[in-house]
Amino acid sequence: MKPLLTDGRLGASPAAALVDHVNAVELDDEVAAAEHFVKIDLAHALMLTQQRVFAPEQGRPLVAALLRLLDGDAEKVLAGDAAVGTITLQLERHLEEECGPAGLDIQRARSRIDQKATGVRMADRAALLHVMRELLRLGEVLLDAGAEYDAVIAPGYTHLQHAQPTTLGHYFNAHYWTVSRNLARMAQLYERLNECPLGGAAHSGTDWPIDREATAAYLGFARPVRNARDAGLSALDAGAELAAVLGLTLSGVSRCASDLFYWSSSEVALVRLHPSLCGTSSMMPQKRNPIVLERIRGLAGDAAGWAASQLGVLHFATSTDADQGYVHNRMPGYCHETAGAIHLLAQSVATLEVDTERLRRSAGRHWSTASALADDLVRVHGMSFRDAHEAVARFVTAHETAGATEGTIRPDLADGPLRDYAPDQLRRLLDVQSFVDGRHSAGGTSPARRAELASEAAGDLKAHQDTVVALTAAAAEAEDRLVRDAVALLDAQPPHEA
Repeated sequence: MKPLLTDGRLGASPAAALVDHVNAVELDDEVAAAEHFVKIDLAHALMLTQQRVFAPEQGRPLVAALLRLLDGDAEKVLAGDAAVGTITLQLERHLEEECGPAGLDIQRARSRIDQKATGVRMADRAALLHVMRELLRLGEVLLDAGAEYDAVIAPGYTHLQHAQPTTLGHYFNAHYWTVSRNLARMAQLYERLNECPLGGAAHSGTDWPIDREATAAYLGFARPVRNARDAGLSALDAGAELAAVLGLTLSGVSRCASDLFYWSSSEVALVRLHPSLCGTSSMMPQKRNPIVLERIRGLAGDAAGWAASQLGVLHFATSTDADQGYVHNRMPGYCHETAGAIHLLAQSVATLEVDTERLRRSAGRHWSTASALADDLVRVHGMSFRDAHEAVARFVTAHETAGATEGTIRPDLADGPLRDYAPDQLRRLLDVQSFVDGRHSAGGTSPARRAELASEAAGDLKAHQDTVVALTAAAAEAEDRLVRDAVALLDAQPPHEA
């Protein structure tokens, strides 16, 4: 067996328990990001050769081996013996096999600390872009639904009680703005995540003449992490921020899913999910269960703990990335699950079956427009709003006490100025359509305001789309430049080196 990293200092092979419960755990997570670690080594080897830290005849074989690995199945190749160590040492061992002893020199001028931190950021960055693309799609679906159901009258709830009527289009537009805020948070997070730790070394930098700007650019980062110590240690707080943003995003997605979950209950039956998004019972053949909404809600509950675990490890971390690595390795998986939940909600909204007549009937129930009557008492009779509020509250209570059929309006049950209102006048003031159309304040439900909101949201979505396109293009362009310069180095190889 070839020597292990620990042989020189420790003189003992790693215990089976260490291999099984430390190395293997981390390696399994890292292998999913194998391509990122290969790119890190390629950028590092290329930069060292350009800086004459490596002689050309030393750097070119390393670059060639890494290009072959990048073009092959890096995950399979690097899922090696966990006794060797985690992915950085697996790469070192692979380069030794490909290039001989010179392959072991890939670690010159860096530490596994900054190397691992760079891999974590690249994996998180790619995973975050995936979430952002799913959010963009959800934003499109919500705005499409807002347009389709723009004028569909719907009930509004507070405390799960009828509050005031709205429109279904206005409702979906509201959820778009939650999506927009989370996209903005992710773009801001991406800016902080998009700094490269590579070259920070253990924490003090190196005396080799490295070019951290070059490796950062090759790996698609905007700049290096400024302080060498921060590069490998404190800068890992990006994981906690990412976890928090994912938790907020799932919370927003879950709020919409929870509404649809309630509205689709057989008791309420305002909407139904498409059957392809439902499950059924193993015993009760009539069941049509909104499984995907339950998945979203459950994941959102789980996500509340993601940031807490990240912060907990940051709080107790005292040495290097080792004590933080295990929770940081989970972030791409959390991003994948978040993206899946967003996708499920987008499909649910896009294929939703809406009972428009039932929504309209429900919107007008339980005196949901009573505040319009209170406003009229203030406007016409000069009452204070609190006195008007109390007068209407007594009017509603009197109907309930008298056992009046819902929808019946009896002026004889009124007191004070309300006695002066004719039945037709009361019905007009309490009309659902009039109520919705009369909310003219900014952001309200009147047709003109709904049109403004739709236009503003469309422009806002376009700005977010442009941001994601630019971030995606920058990462792709950096990879192209890395491979192009690596190939150019090989093409410049003198005949005697071939």
